[in-house]
Amino acid sequence: MAAERFSGKHATLPILANILLEQEGALLRVTATNLESAIQITVPGAGSQTERLTVPVKIASSLIQSMNDENVELQGKQGNLHIKTSTRESRINGMPADDFPLMPKIKKTSAFSVSAPNIRAGFERVLPACSTSEFRPELGGVYVQVTPHALYFAATDTFRLAEKTILYEKKGVDESFSFILPFRIAQEMGRVLDGDGGVRVTIGDNQALFEMEDVHVLARTIEGAFPEYRAIIPKQFETSCFVKKNELTAGIKASSIFASKLQDVSLSIQDKKIHLNAANQEVGEHKSMLGCSLTGKDVSVSFNYRYLFDGIQLVDEEELFMGFNGENGPCLIRNKEDVSFLYVLMPIRLG
Repeated sequence: MAAERFSGKHATLPILANILLEQEGALLRVTATNLESAIQITVPGAGSQTERLTVPVKIASSLIQSMNDENVELQGKQGNLHIKTSTRESRINGMPADDFPLMPKIKKTSAFSVSAPNIRAGFERVLPACSTSEFRPELGGVYVQVTPHALYFAATDTFRLAEKTILYEKKGVDESFSFILPFRIAQEMGRVLDGDGGVRVTIGDNQALFEMEDVHVLARTIEGAFPEYRAIIPKQFETSCFVKKNELTAGIKASSIFASKLQDVSLSIQDKKIHLNAANQEVGEHKSMLGCSLTGKDVSVSFNYRYLFDGIQLVDEEELFMGFNGENGPCLIRNKEDVSFLYVLMPIRLG
């Protein structure tokens, strides 16, 4: 249940562990919040009553997920929720609906519209590059830059950077603005904004509101300035190559078994071949070789294999591009044809 992931635990507000159920005729609205974010889902059904109550979300979610019946009857009686199917009947004790926090109204400063598949792609492509450190909160989310021509999604943990560009399907906005959405909320966008419909995004007062026909998500944005990251994206390369994604993926997986505590794997690119090498005194050593098309100088460079693997997995074409500028310069990874996504990875300096 999506609402469960937006609920929260609070010592002085135990009702945050509940969901608010509001029936208005044949529609049922489900609301959950942890005060930092909130979700409201509208579910069509059958009925004519008007009812409001709250119940613990974990109990309701576990019970409903255990039911295989297509038809589930929900009924509020004296503040409690009665759930009935053809073979089961349960009662979940509720709490007063008036104690549940209201979903805040956002003070609009800017807004834009985008299709659900595009906004999902934007967040999902860059999420792996988000920082997990608490020392720089502005890196703990996805940076979204809105311009009159395109949307830019970016994330970085200072070791790698991911950027996805989304061109507008229709007319864009008249102004440029940006915001940073927390990692957890950006992750939820891929789960709750399903389907192919449009998404209306409203920004204002350090908040972001995502609205589809049946789903509304409100979240507090991260304060702070995201780094001017475009300066580190290399535009020219001393060495460049094209390589098949599945072959490089298999090579890195094998090499990772022998990686040292630095999680390093070395790439030596020469004679139209990529030589992969990893060594660990306790485990042993592994070498493999795969073909590539090479332009420019030979180069040898070492990477954190987890970060390298993440970047390769985010590419969705059979063949990918890798650009290098020496053993200490940033490496750029992208699709061979579709340049709307890029991944920049800093090498490991050994010795």
